[in-house]
Amino acid sequence: MVFDANLVLHDGTTITADITPTSTTRSGGSAVVDLGKTPADGLYAVLIMGADLGATSDTLQVTIEHSASAGSGFEEVARFPLLTKGTGMPGTYILRFGSNRMANGATAQYVRGKIDATDASGSDFTVANVWLNI
Repeated sequence: MVFDANLVLHDGTTITADITPTSTTRSGGSAVVDLGKTPADGLYAVLIMGADLGATSDTLQVTIEHSASAGSGFEEVARFPLLTKGTGMPGTYILRFGSNRMANGATAQYVRGKIDATDASGSDFTVANVWLNI
């Protein structure tokens, strides 16, 4: 479990549609994390899947993005492997990434987990947690 609740990108709330957070206020279980002025070079993102996906056509893609603004201008800095039914779930995936400078040279202060879910059957599946560990 993460040591600081302020570093949780997604809190385990059931995911049935795409999630693209644009605020540091938690909504639908997800939020943008404000790293402040910390030099965030060398972070880890951890995706914990508590259960397998329900159908072979279900997919889950989680990307880590950073920005100089909490609400816009996000750029992808890391991508977990595309998850489908039977691809190592339940399980834990860890990615190391750097989040300091944007492509335009601005300092990246905000990080979010963008979750793209394809649920072909209409039933729920759960992502247990997506969080950053600094």
